[in-house]
Amino acid sequence: IFSGNDITSGAGAKTVTFTNPYKTVNYAVGITGENMTTGDFFIVESKTINGFNVTFKNSSGSAVSKTFDFIAKGF
Repeated sequence: IFSGNDITSGAGAKTVTFTNPYKTVNYAVGITGENMTTGDFFIVESKTINGFNVTFKNSSGSAVSKTFDFIAKGF
């Protein structure tokens, strides 16, 4: 299990890198965005054994900077 808290995403794709790679990309990722406003959402992309990218967007689809926590579980 890997986790992180109070990570600032920046206004674009934020790469989260694990300290040790998983054996497969079949792991689960849970994300909690802080101070999300109505219409904000996030997209998890580019999952690899080494990590993943997350992008936060507003209701217009523009990338926005948010603070988030994550937990990843797999093997």
